[in-house]
Formats: sequence, C-alpha cells, structure tokens
Amino acid sequence: MQVKIHDALAETAILIASRRQAANLKGLAEEEKLWLYLRTLSYFVNVTGQVYRFEDALEEMGDVGQRYVSARMSAHTNTCAQQAVELLLNSLSETPSPEQQHVLVLVALINFIADTGQVDEVEDFFNHLLDLAPVTVAHFISHEEAEAWLKGSAEPPSPARILIGDEYYQFWYEREDNTRGMCLDYAIEPALEALTARGIPSQRPSFATRAEAEAWLMSHPANPYSFVEIAGEHYFAVHHPRLKRHSLHHVASALNAWEERKKVVEREAALEATAPSDGASE
Repeated sequence: MQVKIHDALAETAILIASRRQAANLKGLAEEEKLWLYLRTLSYFVNVTGQVYRFEDALEEMGDVGQRYVSARMSAHTNTCAQQAVELLLNSLSETPSPEQQHVLVLVALINFIADTGQVDEVEDFFNHLLDLAPVTVAHFISHEEAEAWLKGSAEPPSPARILIGDEYYQFWYEREDNTRGMCLDYAIEPALEALTARGIPSQRPSFATRAEAEAWLMSHPANPYSFVEIAGEHYFAVHHPRLKRHSLHHVASALNAWEERKKVVEREAALEATAPSDGASE
C-alpha cells in the first residue's frame, strides 16, 4: 500500500481530535482517555524519530494486515494499548468508509509498538508525559561528532531532537530526496523563563564543580527540571531519562539567548506582515 506517512498521521490526528471531543461531550471519560493515549502514541513515534520505521511497517502490513492484533499484545492485557486497539476495532462498523482507513492506520500503529517491544515504554510515556522534558534521542560532545553521525547514518531517526553538549538541536531527514540537517532548538527556554519568573528557589543544591553536580543528579534526578548552583552560578538541570544524563544550562546565558531569539522572531513576523502580497502592484 502506497502511503505518505506524514499525511497519514495528520489524518489520524484529525480523527482522534473529533472522537475525543465526542467522547468528552458524552461524558465517556475512559473512552476520552484512550483517544488521548492514541494522540500521545502518535506523538511518541514522532519525537523518538520512528516515523519512517512505522512507514516501513505499514507497507509490510498492507490493507489486510492492518486488521490483525499483534500476537505480542497478549502479554499486555489491561494496558491502554490493548484497550485502545479494542476501541478502534469495535468502532470500525460505525465509522464512515472514508475514515476507516485512518482507524486502521491507528491499529497498525499499536501493532507496530507491540511488535517492536515498546508497549511498556509508551505506557510509561503516556502516564508521565507532564513529568518529561522535551525528548532527545542522542547526545554528542561536539558539532563535528553530531554532523558526522547525521551524514554517516543511512537513515537517521527523524524528526527528532538531539543534544550537542548542553544545547538542544532539532534535526531532520527526508527519505524522498535524502536531505538532512539540524538547527539550534529553543526547547526548554520557555519552561526556564516561566520557572525563573516565580523566583529561583533559595534552597537549592550547591556544588563546587560540574562533576559534583552531575554525580549528585544521577542519584537525585530532576523531575524533569531543577535549579542547582555550581561555583556560585545558577544552572537549570534538565533530566533526559532516555539518555541517562542531565544537561546543565547556565540560567543567565540561556535567558539572554532566549530574549534575543524572541526579538528575531518578532522582527521576522513584522517584516512578513508588511511585505506585499503576491500580485500586489508595485
């Protein structure tokens, strides 16, 4: 089956939003939770860079294959995944024909998660989503190391965030023309701005060196953020459980960079608003 994966996932997002709203209006809290789970499931596949892996699995399944429930689901009874796939299959008979394909893509998505052994991870991701910092899939010491990995990988996970040192980067790979790249991503600055606006806690761990702070954070992980002091300076610790590490962001420097970024965005928006539209007379 030929399918453009990004289009397919966009269509499922519309379906999920509609069904979730309907469940909410009917007071069906448990069903609404399952539609929220399905939205989170799609988000998980995106932020962990598995979109093309899922596209390949979807192609292998085909139209008939999408109707089955993975045999590996039998080990995950009473999970959101098991309940969601039952909800989807039970809803097929009441789903208009044009939308049935979107339902089956969601069934295939659950099967993909089960077949790749990720049910428990997604379950935990769903239950603790609000306790997670923006997800990163890899860490590199330098730009050169990150670029070598990006260029050398036959098919890197995409789209996804990575860490270079303590900085977030968004990177992408497009299978259709093999283009790939990355750019600085201000992923945690909004949270840092909001938390510092309330005031940095007066009671915070203090360390003489970064190594001491990192050692302490390994046994006292941030959930997902925490302020620490290193050599008299304020730092924002961000927990990355998938990488088993913390990034440490110098508070003053990060906030200054964020203010500069917001100014750039404002200038670009102003220029776009005043630019003549296509076909306008000169």
